[in-house]
Amino acid sequence: MSSDQAFISFPPGYLGRDSFKFPLLADDDQLFAIAKPAGISCYQHEWTLGSPDISMALRRELLKEKPQLIRLGIRGLYRIFNLDAELSGVLLFAKNEESESLLKNAAGSSQLRYRFHLLASTDTEERSFACDLPLARHFTEKRMLVSHKTGKKCETRFRFLRPFGQYQLWEAETSELRPHQVRAHAAERGLNVVGENLYSDGGQVYLSRLKRGYLPGGDRERPIYSRICIHLIEVEFDIPDHDFAPIAAPLSRRFATLLKRLDEYRGRRG
Repeated sequence: MSSDQAFISFPPGYLGRDSFKFPLLADDDQLFAIAKPAGISCYQHEWTLGSPDISMALRRELLKEKPQLIRLGIRGLYRIFNLDAELSGVLLFAKNEESESLLKNAAGSSQLRYRFHLLASTDTEERSFACDLPLARHFTEKRMLVSHKTGKKCETRFRFLRPFGQYQLWEAETSELRPHQVRAHAAERGLNVVGENLYSDGGQVYLSRLKRGYLPGGDRERPIYSRICIHLIEVEFDIPDHDFAPIAAPLSRRFATLLKRLDEYRGRRG
């Protein structure tokens, strides 16, 4: 892959005041995938009205026939699944209507597997468990709720990966991808995800609470990573008669820094 194909960029004003470069995770004649940062919506919907979104930014660039997109063979906008604005990780698009039909049907038939990494605190001693509570949108709030009457079926399987002091790194896997699914199911099973404040009180991690004697200068101390610590690290395909390679997205730099600091100071309080 040449250097000018390693990312998809947007100038200031498209997704806020700053310019953005999204690393290109996969690229062939059927699909492409980018690494979405936390805090940016992948499309415009009722929970993110008025906020910039990647789909709109891509559409604007396609209308302008941006050479970067043309060189990649991207001439249409075919998003395969939706990743919550608050989360980071793999975001997948098809390059044509035929591939969109194939991949969207696969996603709707549970032939895509989504693997997340999340950082949480918990009192449970279990190292693997699942949550299959059906989820429905709240009538008035921007959140999901458990509903056996109107909820859509979904299951999330959790597996402990390793400790980070008072926190733990977990894997969450699902073949469905409902809004806020991992967040809601994690809370239902007693995982308090760092950065989460809607379904549980996960709190934030500050360097002053890890490093003894550390005194932050300037104004109010900022958390090491200010987003919800859930990252879509890999998407795998199980589509009959089609051989798609898994698509992986490394942790964002700040998420990785948080894990490094927790490892360095063993999660101890100052």
